[in-house]
Amino acid sequence: MPRRPDLARRSELARAAFEVLRTRGMQTSMRELAEALGVKRPTLYFYFPDLGAVFETVLDQMYRALAESVIARTQLADNPLDRLRAVVEATLAFHKERPQLIGGLLQLWAMGGRDVGSILDRERQIVMAGREALVADLRAGIARGEVLPCEPERIVDLVLAVVDGVLVHHVLGIARADDVTEELAARVLEPLRPSRPRSRKKRSS
Repeated sequence: MPRRPDLARRSELARAAFEVLRTRGMQTSMRELAEALGVKRPTLYFYFPDLGAVFETVLDQMYRALAESVIARTQLADNPLDRLRAVVEATLAFHKERPQLIGGLLQLWAMGGRDVGSILDRERQIVMAGREALVADLRAGIARGEVLPCEPERIVDLVLAVVDGVLVHHVLGIARADDVTEELAARVLEPLRPSRPRSRKKRSS
């Protein structure tokens, strides 16, 4: 019976391999990568058939960790608008704590993985699933009167586009994430929040 890979060991090797590839580039051979990681080539091939598999594993780890971070923060919010803002803040905070991640992924991506098309398809599926969940949440908030009437698809697309733009600026070293988040909330999200009825003051006799 073939031996199954140790998933924890695979994740550990993928993280270490990512740092090697980020500095050396995708032209690094499997032999050179094995030497840099301090493992034998058969061990490396046991976990990763090629460099593209390393790249894909790092992407999967990133999306899994990001999803956990976003879910943890959105669970603390009661209103769909607050949850949408929490998605923005959690995503930016996630990458702020990992300043080399986006730049390294873009670098490896530009050099080509095993199958860029399949990677794009998988990423698109993940993003679209998250988008649809946010749209449904916003639409439900409108039905409950928690959000003013709007076009949920456009609001979610705008928010996600802003996040992507900030991440690109992050790579370029010109990001001002906090300012962007505040501006997005003030000009897009908060205007969709129903105003609370003012409490009437009792007349003094």
